Amino acid sequence: MNKRGQAWSLDLLMGVFLFTVALSVFYFSALNSSNNLNEAIDLLSYDGRSISKNILSEGSPNDWNSSSVVQIGILDDGKINETKLEAFYDLANTDYARTKSLFNTKYDYYFFLDTNITFNSITIDGIGKPGITRDNVAQADIKNLIRVDRISVYENKIIGATLFVWEND
Repeated sequence: MNKRGQAWSLDLLMGVFLFTVALSVFYFSALNSSNNLNEAIDLLSYDGRSISKNILSEGSPNDWNSSSVVQIGILDDGKINETKLEAFYDLANTDYARTKSLFNTKYDYYFFLDTNITFNSITIDGIGKPGITRDNVAQADIKNLIRVDRISVYENKIIGATLFVWEND
């Protein structure tokens, strides 16, 4: 009889030990996944602020074009320059990967203004990843999404400028 009681005690101790280990592993993995999400959001936020700061600058060189651009920027004298805005649009449509490289980001982006943008009688929704619009960005196959809102001057009116930055799933 004593041996059966000892075996049962050993089994109980082993079960409690395994349960404690499993619970500890689950607890620490849950803590780490939350830290990973916070880190991803922090990186997206940093890139979003950096990209919007670049876009709403004069760019480099000041009179850049698609062959000479070092930094994309659409402003002149604190106002959105139509020529630079159109050059940014053309560059994003012809070589989106290059614009991401110029922004020094691995994330996708989409930039738009609160008012219509028109080039050569054609109204565009925004500038960025092909196939994305301000209306469908939330339905795209994405993992994390941040939004950066800024204020600028376009056609002598104060307008909002919005940038979405996201990581693919």
